[in-house]
Amino acid sequence: MMLCRFVGVLALIATLLVPGSAFAGKASKLLPLAPAPSGYQNKPIATGATVWYCAYGGNTKILCRLGDSGGKSTRPVQTVDRRLPGIVGDILNQPQRLSGGHIWIPLHTDPYDFELVGQLAEAVMCGSSASCGVVFAESIGALHDLVRNFERGRQGSDPSRLADAYSPGDGDS
Repeated sequence: MMLCRFVGVLALIATLLVPGSAFAGKASKLLPLAPAPSGYQNKPIATGATVWYCAYGGNTKILCRLGDSGGKSTRPVQTVDRRLPGIVGDILNQPQRLSGGHIWIPLHTDPYDFELVGQLAEAVMCGSSASCGVVFAESIGALHDLVRNFERGRQGSDPSRLADAYSPGDGDS
């Protein structure tokens, strides 16, 4: 019985992978041999918007930290389902309460497509708000460089404003 199932599975795989079969093209999309390299493209962030700094922190987690809570007048209140933990409301509507803290977004496995990981970080930290943005990187070290460049561009070259920028030396790796 087990041998019949095994042979059946092999026959199915062979049918899907045989060149010229109707399923050959679809199988290559469904069963890639190696993941294609990709990365998250950071979007421009409006002046006065809430800014989160997020990176893949290893150990199947995304690490996020508040960069700027933004202006209250520019941030519309987002409705949060009461069944969700209270921190969800803080992230979306009162990010200033989380200043200096860290948010961990758990993943179920090690990521191989960082475009999707970046989209997840943006969805969790900003919801549907247009007055919120995420600076995302594939590692804490890479995030440090992105944040320094972002802060320099946003604040000019005032080095005192960079003191609060995300740094890999914060014990978060």
